[in-house]
Amino acid sequence: MKFLLLVTSNPFSKDYNTVFKLAKELKNHGEVVIFFSGNGAYYILRKECKELHDLGIRMLYCAHSVHQRGIEKPLDFFESSSTYNLSRMLPEFDKIIAFN
Repeated sequence: MKFLLLVTSNPFSKDYNTVFKLAKELKNHGEVVIFFSGNGAYYILRKECKELHDLGIRMLYCAHSVHQRGIEKPLDFFESSSTYNLSRMLPEFDKIIAFN
């Protein structure tokens, strides 16, 4: 199966641990992609996310959200994207889970 986690909540919210634990568990059942948008863009500053990348989890962020928040240098294991690209990818996923 192919899973998408859409994260718009900031990494200091109650969702942080849930996102990490769920992504790790879902990786045991298929491909996992995490898309960070809105305040979720702040995840791209968290070095802990490298653990997810090392597990083979793809992590994308909305470049516009990052720009709006004044984030200048995302960590190198995140991929720049857009909500337009997200909308085009949605049909590829079997399950989509949103955290906001």
